[in-house]
Amino acid sequence: MSKDYFFKRLYLPLLIGSMIMMVGCGDPIIEIEESNAYHWQKNMSEVEFEKLKNDMSYIEVVETAGGAGKKIKNNEYRWNDEILMTQAYVVKFKGDKLIGKEIIAVKGHSNR
Repeated sequence: MSKDYFFKRLYLPLLIGSMIMMVGCGDPIIEIEESNAYHWQKNMSEVEFEKLKNDMSYIEVVETAGGAGKKIKNNEYRWNDEILMTQAYVVKFKGDKLIGKEIIAVKGHSNR
């Protein structure tokens, strides 16, 4: 048997195996955000905010909100409100557990 024959026989299983690995190792946050019908659904609503409970993990909060928050400090993330442009939600974690949440007022940048 020649060396080329060996590599041709090995090529297809390696190709299939690498494709399975790429599909199986996807980013869960991207999958959550892509499951939304509209891009603004990756933000948080007040109803979703009320569902957040202490000791939830970050990924559970992302699943509830429908998207990832913007990291504002070491263990704090912010989600803009889906409807109101004047408020946002800050969620605090210790380790990977939710320890606090608050609604903050957002001031606009008007040039009038």
